[in-house]
Amino acid sequence: MLRHVVSFVLAFVFSISILFSQTPPIVYVAADGTGDFNCDGKKDQVEINQALDFVATHDDFTTVYLKGPATYWIDSTIYISSNTILEGDSTAKIKLIDNAGWPRFQGMIMQKGAVFDVGIADTTNAVHDITIRGFEIDGNRINQHQPSGHAYVYLIKLQNCYNITIDNMFLHSALAEDVNIQSCCYGYDINLDFYNNLVTTSGHDGIYVGLSKNFRIHDNVFLANRTDAHIRAQDCNHFKIYNNIAGNSPFTRNSGGIGVDIQSKDHYPLNDCEIYNNYLFGKGSFHGIWLWQTSQGGSLNQHTGVYIHNNIITGFQGSGIAIYGFNNTRIENNVIELNGYGDNHALFAREPMGRHSGITFYQGADGNRIKGFTTIIKNNIIGNNAGYGIDNQKPNLNTFILEYNDVYHNLKGNYHNTSSATDIHVFPDFAVDTFYTDELGRYDYAYYFMRQFWTDSLIYQIRYKYKQLAKALLLYHLKSQEGRWNGQTWVIDSVTSYCINTGDLVSDYSAEPYPNGQRINIGAFGGTPFASKGSKIPDIHGFATYPNPTTGTVYISQELIGSQFYIYDLSGQLVKQGILSSNSLELTALPNGMYIMKIHAYKTNTWRIGKIIKI
Repeated sequence: MLRHVVSFVLAFVFSISILFSQTPPIVYVAADGTGDFNCDGKKDQVEINQALDFVATHDDFTTVYLKGPATYWIDSTIYISSNTILEGDSTAKIKLIDNAGWPRFQGMIMQKGAVFDVGIADTTNAVHDITIRGFEIDGNRINQHQPSGHAYVYLIKLQNCYNITIDNMFLHSALAEDVNIQSCCYGYDINLDFYNNLVTTSGHDGIYVGLSKNFRIHDNVFLANRTDAHIRAQDCNHFKIYNNIAGNSPFTRNSGGIGVDIQSKDHYPLNDCEIYNNYLFGKGSFHGIWLWQTSQGGSLNQHTGVYIHNNIITGFQGSGIAIYGFNNTRIENNVIELNGYGDNHALFAREPMGRHSGITFYQGADGNRIKGFTTIIKNNIIGNNAGYGIDNQKPNLNTFILEYNDVYHNLKGNYHNTSSATDIHVFPDFAVDTFYTDELGRYDYAYYFMRQFWTDSLIYQIRYKYKQLAKALLLYHLKSQEGRWNGQTWVIDSVTSYCINTGDLVSDYSAEPYPNGQRINIGAFGGTPFASKGSKIPDIHGFATYPNPTTGTVYISQELIGSQFYIYDLSGQLVKQGILSSNSLELTALPNGMYIMKIHAYKTNTWRIGKIIKI
């Protein structure tokens, strides 16, 4: 009896000393004896969970802080509760022990009350307002006996949680996803902000989000994630993926999968997704961006309106952008180059090796024969792809609308089952001065740069070097005699790219620096403050009219007499058409405003496009 009383008193005194040794709102965990909870390198999840439970049961406390430098070895899960911050020094690492015998569907960090099977926890007691930031998690994949890609060892796995922030983490070496966030039912509002993380060497996806809405994945670096995707959203809606860098080793193919994978079943609508300002570089085994309706059925607009813009997508074995069953996809101001040279026969059995295209509409969903799909492709640079520049494999189901792209030097041709009256076909004059030529003799801009600092061992040191990858983005700026951004200042080139001031006449150019020619640039930096400068509009597919603005009569070059013309208002409505019988054209009857005029030059069988302002 006395022994039990003594034990109770000691436990009470210990809890009181812990309570009064803290400085709200932070509880410290350490491995050197200086913490409020102290670990010894064995089953360190015990002390970390004690600290988290302490914070969860004391309203004055919000944060458990892992002190570094230290490695916290765990052999079971760490559980986080609502209204809790788990953070640490960048030199603090949570690491799974060797041969942990980890069960399937279990994460190294999960929410309190989580379950370890395919089923999802009850939402009536959902954990919320969670922040995880600042430290490293190592899944120790190479020292586990289970295989990769079979739902063993997630680093962070959260079920039915909401108001989640994960930032400034170094996440690597899981057998499954590095991060898995899943809900029990379509449309669950998770309000996730995932940013400034380095996510590497996962056994499946870098980050997977399922059956959820309202999340942002941005400003992260994803490297060498294998089997599926760097970023994967399945059966989700209302989300943005932006400002990420995602890619794989320049020395190895099949070292990773898709850049961004958007999957959705027919009965889970997707109508609000934006993918922008990402740099996706390959040797990935599949596609750069894959829009994939995974089951047949539904309606034409079940998955619609995905907006893909201002990305650089290069080096994937499949297509740069692949579309399966998505309607009204808008693809604008991207660079899509050097894709389709892969040898992944498992996925691409219907195509010869090295013949996939820059942008491909493959089909509806599996077995889906819904017709009427439309894909809008505008202001992109699409070149040096192994197949076509733009490939419509189902012209009976899909129509491409192509406006003001630069489509050039694609090995099978620029177009398949589609065409454009406004595209140009010129080498874009990227800023790159030095090229790496790969084993197939292709110019490989980005990998020339990456090879200078990438080594096989770097993946574990790259936390301190990965920002060098952002310098590769500078290779895709357009040369200009009036100013090109080099990352620090505006430099003057000896030539000006024909992609400057040649984009869609009605696209917004207001963010581009002066002088801008009052017309958007083609390519990934068009419409942004980093667009190359240029006051002139190159005479590629335009024509001169005068006076412009006009009160009624405009005059056009004599060489175009006899050509068919079409005039459209800014809504796309055809307001006037005919044959140019002389070099003058009367527009008095048109209301004041801006118009787009297209002329089919009969002498050269080319289209010429111009802007007319009626006042």
